[in-house]
Amino acid sequence: MEVVRCESPTEFLDTTTSYRERDPVRTNILGSVAISSAHGAHRYDDYLWWVVRDGTEVVGAALRTAPYGMQIGPMTSEAAAALAVDVSLHDDGFPWVFASHATITSFMEAYRSTGSPGSTRHSVWGRRDIVYEAGAIALPIVTGTSRIATLADLNLAFRWSVDFQAFIDGVAPRVDKRDRDALRSRITSGGLWFWCVDDVPVAMAGYASPVKFPSGTVTRIGPVYTPEEHRGNGYAAAITSVLTATLVGRGSRVMLYADAANPTSNGVYRRIGYHAIDEVVRLDFLASAHA
Repeated sequence: MEVVRCESPTEFLDTTTSYRERDPVRTNILGSVAISSAHGAHRYDDYLWWVVRDGTEVVGAALRTAPYGMQIGPMTSEAAAALAVDVSLHDDGFPWVFASHATITSFMEAYRSTGSPGSTRHSVWGRRDIVYEAGAIALPIVTGTSRIATLADLNLAFRWSVDFQAFIDGVAPRVDKRDRDALRSRITSGGLWFWCVDDVPVAMAGYASPVKFPSGTVTRIGPVYTPEEHRGNGYAAAITSVLTATLVGRGSRVMLYADAANPTSNGVYRRIGYHAIDEVVRLDFLASAHA
């Protein structure tokens, strides 16, 4: 196995096209993050792009957009072990890793064995997500109508985006001008929608950069958020189903992630026509090392 680091998101996208197309749903986050980075839609502190090769074939890929953690695509245990060794040498302080449980287990076994300073940190299992793909979508009968967000909605959308992140992580996120600029870019591209009652927004849903291949397109929905005072009325189901049907109508497969510990959101997605295809988990590192 050989691990190489790409110099740019464009190089990463070009190098991993065949690998990602073999499993376009499970690798979607790699593609959409790289596309938004390549287009300047979202800017980060730093970027790392990894590719794992077995001979001439790409068998794995991962990325990190600092200050966030690593996103690791599907790969064999041998590929995950090779990746871990390179990470220990070139990015030993990453805060978390997000992948399937099997991939993280293989990665961590090899990472711990390197004995690098970062590999001695305590780690705890964090959020567990179910990966869903849309099937036949059922549009629920819910009071209200959908509309595409405009720049006049930027302040509200930004506040709701921060509230959404705090809701799923349990702590208020760090945000700065770059996050606001990224949201502005999403709104400008038509990638954020509202469900409204009497012209007042009561829920929102967005989607990431569509990932296109010769064989088709995959688009990931998220975030989906309803403020607490509007929950329990079916608004999230309504806006998600309308947005999903719109994207499917454009010829895209549609997917999303849902917190496995949230039975409400999982129930919503299943009822409107999503089916589970996989599960992924996050492993968080703590600042202190093992005693």
